[in-house]
Amino acid sequence: MFIKYDEYDLLELFLSEPISITGNTDDGELIYTYRDGQNFKVILTMDVYQQMVSLSLTFNDLIVFTGDFHNVTSIKKDDKVLIMYVEKEERLKVKFFEQVGVQLL
Repeated sequence: MFIKYDEYDLLELFLSEPISITGNTDDGELIYTYRDGQNFKVILTMDVYQQMVSLSLTFNDLIVFTGDFHNVTSIKKDDKVLIMYVEKEERLKVKFFEQVGVQLL
């Protein structure tokens, strides 16, 4: 199994290419980062093949939210919102509006 996602959707939300943890993007261990104009920063680390995602939200480099998710089946984009599915159920939303926000479901 692996996490199903569209690379272009994540590129559109994070506004940058992912960084490979191993140096080879085909290994599926990736880090996406995004910083908004309010100095909020989102860091999404995923292991596509182990279906694991870590997400953190910081403000001025102070941790606001952090979470580790296992059995992530897919990540989807809906307008400016990233939706993470754990075992095919919506579990988390990251909102990329004027100020970044995280919503646990």
